[in-house]
Amino acid sequence: MVTGKKTVLVVDDTPTNRYVLCRWLHKAQYMTLEAATGAQALEQARRCRPDAIVLDMNLPDQSGAATLQQLRSEKETASIPVVVLSATAQSAFDCNQAEALGASAYLFSPVPADTLVSVVKGIIERAMPTKPDMSI
Repeated sequence: MVTGKKTVLVVDDTPTNRYVLCRWLHKAQYMTLEAATGAQALEQARRCRPDAIVLDMNLPDQSGAATLQQLRSEKETASIPVVVLSATAQSAFDCNQAEALGASAYLFSPVPADTLVSVVKGIIERAMPTKPDMSI
């Protein structure tokens, strides 16, 4: 991006949740995109190639797990780091399933703002290619 700011796609079917998550990310100097469904998330991810995605597991058209699986199966979106966010799926199985599908992180909602921002920052940094050490 021309501004140098990183972009995060926030996927949640609840407008209030999207608003809050986007505000937190804006305060941390991220640009945001929004999607309310899995289909919208896939379209935005393909078109805009965000630096990270925050993905709710409960979406109206398809599950977050199905959306994540599609993101990982497509060449243009496979490497985008994804933070899975869920208020209802809080078992070890759900965490393991998200990890097996390629989630970069799994957070339980409600999540504190500083935790979300820290995790997003971390997954973006880990996904960035490292520059070779030129020191002698």
